[in-house]
Amino acid sequence: MAVPTPTPYPFTVQDAQVASHALYIHPNESPSTVLVSPPLSEGNYHNWARAMKMSLMTKNKLGFVDGSIGEPPQDHPVLPFWQRCNMMVLSWLIKSMNVEIAQSILWRDRAVDVWKELRERFSQADLFRISELQEEIFSLKQGDSSVSKFYTNMKTLWDELDILNPLPVCTCNPVCACGAIKKIADERNKNQVVRFLRGLNDQFSGVRSQLMLLDNLPNVNRVFALIAQQERQFSCENVSGSRALLASGTESRGVQGQGQSCGPSGYGGGNKYNSKKCSYCGKMGHTVEECYKKHGFPPGFKFKNPKYKSANLVQTSEDNQDGDEDHQDKHVAGKSGNASGTASFGLTADQYHHLMALLPAQDQKDSRTPSVNSCVQEIPTHNGLQCLQEDWHS
Repeated sequence: MAVPTPTPYPFTVQDAQVASHALYIHPNESPSTVLVSPPLSEGNYHNWARAMKMSLMTKNKLGFVDGSIGEPPQDHPVLPFWQRCNMMVLSWLIKSMNVEIAQSILWRDRAVDVWKELRERFSQADLFRISELQEEIFSLKQGDSSVSKFYTNMKTLWDELDILNPLPVCTCNPVCACGAIKKIADERNKNQVVRFLRGLNDQFSGVRSQLMLLDNLPNVNRVFALIAQQERQFSCENVSGSRALLASGTESRGVQGQGQSCGPSGYGGGNKYNSKKCSYCGKMGHTVEECYKKHGFPPGFKFKNPKYKSANLVQTSEDNQDGDEDHQDKHVAGKSGNASGTASFGLTADQYHHLMALLPAQDQKDSRTPSVNSCVQEIPTHNGLQCLQEDWHS
């Protein structure tokens, strides 16, 4: 019986020296390069394997982990080139794992064996991970996230679920024409659209109802584009409303600053277009019950023009000092514009009388001698207030 001739190795030394060949190693390549981040752990194998495949494919070294580039015979001249590439890929794998996993596969000699062992160790719990992904998808809500971020989080879960539970592939020969695979794909798209719409906030309830009433739901990416457009419209409306509110507030403050009210709306700062009108002073913006001119200004009231602060610094006349104290209190309260009965220099009537009682009797007598003639003059102010001024004559 004839011994079968072994299949010759398909690569030669000349192939290993071509830059586009899988056995060629570029001078810039380093075994300490980390191709994937985050590194492999017990819970991210599928994501890590997908990222590692992409990285190895860009470096033209994927054949060393999927078995398409086998080890040449021991006496083949291309063996050293293969060993270099194999160790380079093995170093990349180890650098992309956490310390515990890297220690467990450190003594493996071939990258294809390491790849196979990792798949057997970390992809066996697919059913548990599938159930976890389904629960996360059904419980995921938009909340405070934007539509884009919410869709990205849900799309990540969908992609991982598609890897663990992929769609079936038709193996009929010739390919069957029933369209069952397409129907399954449409059903999965419908489920994704429904889960995405149900996870949105209540502000999208209108567009959500319109989309779910359609007989043929669009692709989930198209649905996301429509929802994102609606979100931008809401944002523009909110910005426009805020600007209008700000403009109205600014206009209201401007009109209020033009008023000349002496009521509680602010001295000289009330809205002159206010429907209230004082029957005492005739100004707009307040009523007679709130008129500062009639009832007096509150303590610490600030006038816009400092020169009118003298309206609260009223000197008492000789008649008020000599005679009726009650008349003095009423006269000072009406003329000085102080709501608390402020007498001379911001003192109340009680404080003023108490202070006068503490002064020597001779000083009080001298201060009331008829040699001092006081002529009280009323000087109008900018808002109709009257100040008492004494003209002293010897």
